[in-house]
Amino acid sequence: MTIVTREQRLVARAYWMINHRWLAIVGVAAITWLSVNLVDISINQNGIYLLTIGLIIENLVALWLLEFVKKRYRSNLDTPIRLIIHFQITSDLLILTGMLHFTGGIENPFFIIYIFHMVISSILLSRIGAFIQTTIALLLFGSLVFFHYYGIIPHNCLSIEGLPNPELHHDLYYLTRTFGVFAFASYILVYLTTSIGHRLRTQEDKLTEAIEQLKINDDIKNKYVLRITHDIKSHLAAIQASLSVLSEGVFGKLEGRQKEFLIRAYNRTQTLTNFARNLLQITRLRLENEIEKEVFSLGDMIVKAVNDRHEELKEKEISVLLELDESIDTFFGNKTSMEGVFQNLIGNALKYSEEGGLIEIKTHDNRLKIKIEISDNGIGIPRSEITKIFSEFYRASNVKGTGIQGSGVGLSLVQEIVKVHGGKIWAKNRTKKGTKFIIELPKTDK
Repeated sequence: MTIVTREQRLVARAYWMINHRWLAIVGVAAITWLSVNLVDISINQNGIYLLTIGLIIENLVALWLLEFVKKRYRSNLDTPIRLIIHFQITSDLLILTGMLHFTGGIENPFFIIYIFHMVISSILLSRIGAFIQTTIALLLFGSLVFFHYYGIIPHNCLSIEGLPNPELHHDLYYLTRTFGVFAFASYILVYLTTSIGHRLRTQEDKLTEAIEQLKINDDIKNKYVLRITHDIKSHLAAIQASLSVLSEGVFGKLEGRQKEFLIRAYNRTQTLTNFARNLLQITRLRLENEIEKEVFSLGDMIVKAVNDRHEELKEKEISVLLELDESIDTFFGNKTSMEGVFQNLIGNALKYSEEGGLIEIKTHDNRLKIKIEISDNGIGIPRSEITKIFSEFYRASNVKGTGIQGSGVGLSLVQEIVKVHGGKIWAKNRTKKGTKFIIELPKTDK
């Protein structure tokens, strides 16, 4: 599980602003062209295009600053990233004010776009930072209105051919009322947005801390399980070795019930040993999350896994159909772990198949991935439980009462191995009878 820190979230949001600014640049250029050429609105298009170029320059500078800060300050990114966000929003407000100047000033209803930047400030910055940006926006807009009213800078009327020009920039009552309502609404909006944003950020931080603590607890649990399982496996190996010596008659021949119970004990210790081995392996994978890799043949590995079960297959008269694509035979991974995957899946297919059954194993070239299918015509899995079978210690309900032994760890181990190799595994019931397991593994150049 990847834990995203507050700084990483802030960096992601800074990039989000840059990405959306590119859309805004295209939108402004398109709307300007359409307004002049199709709607016949009288605006200073050259000035707007010039400001659009300024927007492009701003975006490139912001992108460079982000990359520079990430390399220079690998830790404590919070303050420099917030300064970059301040730079972006302030630059946007300056350019927006310039565009309003060329498109009618307060007569242009699109002055409401200032609100977007106030909301973004409230989400990304502290409450003080958001109020600073809101004040900057209102000062810029107020200055524009003031300069147009007193004729300090020329007013560019927003007019459509055939319609009268209202000349609202000379109407003091309209200017005072509109600007006053807009300023009041802006500060109220920022206050409400920052309050909600603060609560959300606090909750987000608490969730991040909880996830970090869960990860620490999980590591502690895994280390504990690793130690306990290792000790259990060692004791079981010693017991199994002793039982093996007795069953071979080294200290005298055993017959009848003595031999029967000894063999039962030996088989149970073997089952427990396999269980401990699987649990040990899955715990190590979760703790280390890294494995040594080498190039090997998937085809040869699958054939070996089948041959290792030759006597059991022969005893249950189960046939195996192999369709292996030679063009994707080589794989770069951990050989021992992948052997465990096929041993587990083929062993399960054999265990849950009836006598005279069929196991099919196929490999396919699935574009950028290797696809492996292992199918049987055994007892299948209840539809409602098919998503649960990879959970530790879970066994399907239709297994109960069959007398088939199992620990419920094998498939969980298989899933962990496949995940560590960058792949995924899932199961589905076949149309007629049985189960199909599908594995997808990434192709590698090595």
